[in-house]
Amino acid sequence: MDSYKHYIRTNEAGEIIHGFSDAFETPEPGDILVLENGPRHFHLAWPETLTNERGQYLFRWVNGQRVAKAQDELDAEWAARPPGPPTLEERLEASEEALRALMEAMNDV
Repeated sequence: MDSYKHYIRTNEAGEIIHGFSDAFETPEPGDILVLENGPRHFHLAWPETLTNERGQYLFRWVNGQRVAKAQDELDAEWAARPPGPPTLEERLEASEEALRALMEAMNDV
């Protein structure tokens, strides 16, 4: 007989960032009980993934309900993210450019 409690954890924006059953984790203060008697594994009761392929959280917890984010909201969030760190190739190119500029400046002396 299944008798596991299922919880979710949200961040300050109300996004659901983690889901688990008490078979594997102990809930922390602030975790939200969403299912009293569930299967051992969280994903069997909540089959939707919590993040997409870009690592974005797909759901919010609003007034005791799971609310899916709209695709346009996800796209806007993605577009607003700061750029990632430069690649090794970009860093090498910038270093070579700085070295060339330094060598030119030294030739002008």
